[in-house]
Amino acid sequence: MKKIILFLFTLYFGSAFSQKTLAKYPEGQFPYKEGPIQMAADMQNYFLTTGTKPCDKNEMYFVTLKIDNTGKPSLVKKKSDENAIERNKCAFNLAVKSLGSLKNWQPAEEQGEKVTAYFDFPFLTEDFFENYKSDYDISKIYQPAELPGGVKELRKEIHKKLEGYLDSESYNPKGKFIISFIIDADGSISTVDIEPKVDNSEQFFEDIKFILKKIKVKWNPGKIKGQSIKSKFRMPFNFKSADLD
Repeated sequence: MKKIILFLFTLYFGSAFSQKTLAKYPEGQFPYKEGPIQMAADMQNYFLTTGTKPCDKNEMYFVTLKIDNTGKPSLVKKKSDENAIERNKCAFNLAVKSLGSLKNWQPAEEQGEKVTAYFDFPFLTEDFFENYKSDYDISKIYQPAELPGGVKELRKEIHKKLEGYLDSESYNPKGKFIISFIIDADGSISTVDIEPKVDNSEQFFEDIKFILKKIKVKWNPGKIKGQSIKSKFRMPFNFKSADLD
């Protein structure tokens, strides 16, 4: 069991961005072979065959996995997640153990190439054990956060603010980055992060975070079974172009 947990906690930031990394799986692709229903079935099977006990109360842990181009998953756990984990410790432990037991992960594909990609989903303890249904499909009950007008408009607004706030001669970032943040249940954003990390870029990234907070946009929050929740969102970003899809 320790090997499973350690395996999931291993993060591969060292070389991950030397290859292409997608903010999410492309439309029509899913990180688990045979789809979300089979993933939930295999998690439920783990709970039953190992004699795992359910949580004393209903808890939720918002899982973020990073699945590399070989299909190897790693759990993304940041310092900003610590409070949520403490409040939902049982759900966190169940998610880590069950996901660590699964074998049928698969990488994302783009233009015929296997690539690294992120996968986010809420793990709800109330939907497993005695409440589990054989047709349980997390993609049907979870609605990701959306931005009215689309993310492309947000990228354009970021570029507009960049031109006004930053000295292009001092800052000259190249390549594609991933901007991530938390969207709260009220539609506001917090906990902005940018990756990959680049040497001597700390102040630049702090400036980007400042700019994002200055942009007054209201998101439609993520929902589970119609109820608004705090969720994670990430988007690709090219500092040289606002037209990145």
